[in-house]
Amino acid sequence: MDCFLFRVESLIYKTSEGEKTMHISRLQIVNFRNFENLDIALSRNAVIVGENRTGKSNLILAIRLVLDAALTDSARQLKLSDIWDGVDLSTSPEVAVHIDFSDFDTDTNLLALLTDYRLASDHTTARLSYVLRKKGEIAGPPTSEADFEFKTYGGDDETRSIRPEVRRRIALNVLGALRDAEADLGTWRTSPLRPLLEEAIGKVAKTDLDNIASDMAALTKRLASFASVTALETALRTDISNLSGAAQDLRAKLGFAPADPARLYRALQLFIDDGRRSLSEASVGSANLALLALKLAEFEWRAQKKERNFTILAVEEPEAHLHPHLQRQVFNQLLTGDNELRSLFLTTHSPQVASVAPLASVVVLRSNAGKSTSGYSLAELPFDVGETEDIERYLNATRAELLFSRGVIFVEGDSELALAPVFAASLKSDLDELGITVCSVAGTNFRPYVRLAVALALPFAVLTDWDPIDPAKPLGRDRALNLIGEIRDMRGIPLSAAERKALSSDNKALYEVASKEGIFLNSNTFETEIAATPGLVQLLLSILEAEHYGPKRKGRIADWKADPGKIDVEQLLSIIGDIGKGRVAGRLAAKAEGLNPPAYFAAAIKHVTSNV
Repeated sequence: MDCFLFRVESLIYKTSEGEKTMHISRLQIVNFRNFENLDIALSRNAVIVGENRTGKSNLILAIRLVLDAALTDSARQLKLSDIWDGVDLSTSPEVAVHIDFSDFDTDTNLLALLTDYRLASDHTTARLSYVLRKKGEIAGPPTSEADFEFKTYGGDDETRSIRPEVRRRIALNVLGALRDAEADLGTWRTSPLRPLLEEAIGKVAKTDLDNIASDMAALTKRLASFASVTALETALRTDISNLSGAAQDLRAKLGFAPADPARLYRALQLFIDDGRRSLSEASVGSANLALLALKLAEFEWRAQKKERNFTILAVEEPEAHLHPHLQRQVFNQLLTGDNELRSLFLTTHSPQVASVAPLASVVVLRSNAGKSTSGYSLAELPFDVGETEDIERYLNATRAELLFSRGVIFVEGDSELALAPVFAASLKSDLDELGITVCSVAGTNFRPYVRLAVALALPFAVLTDWDPIDPAKPLGRDRALNLIGEIRDMRGIPLSAAERKALSSDNKALYEVASKEGIFLNSNTFETEIAATPGLVQLLLSILEAEHYGPKRKGRIADWKADPGKIDVEQLLSIIGDIGKGRVAGRLAAKAEGLNPPAYFAAAIKHVTSNV
């Protein structure tokens, strides 16, 4: 691993806990490329995930149409191919991008910049917009991009053009997916190291620079004193002069650095491995890390110099060429540090990056059968602190597999987790091929996970036990009722008190309603359901029979094998508990493929596979 002369964590600056700082709070994109009508809430940082061709790069480009000072007018003049494919040009459609900023009023400089663009309906929100529409003088449907014109403005008022200083002081910087970090760092004009060096050298006395230039001249003279070097320089000068002619001669010289003291510092470079190697010798990933760190240092410098008040850094595929552990190390720091000077927008395919993202920063893009892209943001999902920690802990432990999935099956523990793929295979379904994740919640608290799935419009099923510890008040009944209530609330069709009362007294109706909402209950526990399933029961008893039990238990298991109807549930659970539920499930999984799963388990698998 290449070793840098700086530490990324030195670039993290935290605000006081709970302090609000400016950020993009809402993004709307209409009729642009993948997006028919995207409208998502955002938190300070955004980690945007989605399959290929769902529009992650197009989302960044949409933001650039509004904010990027480096984007030319010709680039903002979109082509017909940039308009969403599903639109009817005869209706004179508009392409629109609206970006809302919130919490800017705590900074007087930002307030001054954005006050003219505040919404009349909400003075705490400033909106900057881009719109492309057919020119007023064009009759009939547009036929080319020449028939369109664009405008950028603020405050939902097209007479309020976005002033140049707004884009200069609320700056958008984009590091594209195909970036050449080495070239960006090696080009003096664009290198983020340039302003930092200029600042440092500006504090050095001219006499000191002149002395260094004299020293460099002496070293160059010593170099030229070697006959072989002199001969090489003479040959090069002659070849160049012959090619260019005397009038255009470059008068080439070999040397260590420019002789002009004012330009001498440009020869300074960033080295790695304690100065033993140049950055050009670093790995591509290390060069990308250096570029990112220097960019952040440049942004802070520009803020200190009052050149800008806020920076939005958009990085496409930030994981490029970085080792998984380094991805988590770097982006855990960048995404969890509350830096009042900037926001991060990351588009990624990396489970490592997504796994360390704060829950509120997650945005999932999903294609609607290839027609348009929908976006699902977790910025405003009302989780309490404990639920947020549970979900973030799960995403970190599983490398955020759920965020990249097309469907999810939630189970109580390791037993169901081990057997779900096997049971799916028995039903001729490959969960990996379908992109379905099996998620163990390690208990029965399904609430935050179900809320997450609903928020992401992710097809899901919950597999849970009836748990009739008290037959009059089975735990599974209240669990299912509460989950149904949560799902209905999030979908805007709350469960009425009368419905809840009716379902709490009619188990058959409860099972039916629950299954429609994706909740599947057994009649007792998972293990007893296995014991009640033909085929699986004999396999389970064979596994138990292979254990070294005394004559009493061996006799009992032999009796059950002869007649499974004699199985005593409490005794069965006691025997399985002695071995370990997870261990028994693992042994079942090794031999159960091709055997039909319990009915409720099969229904849950079919529910998810039919909806992905």
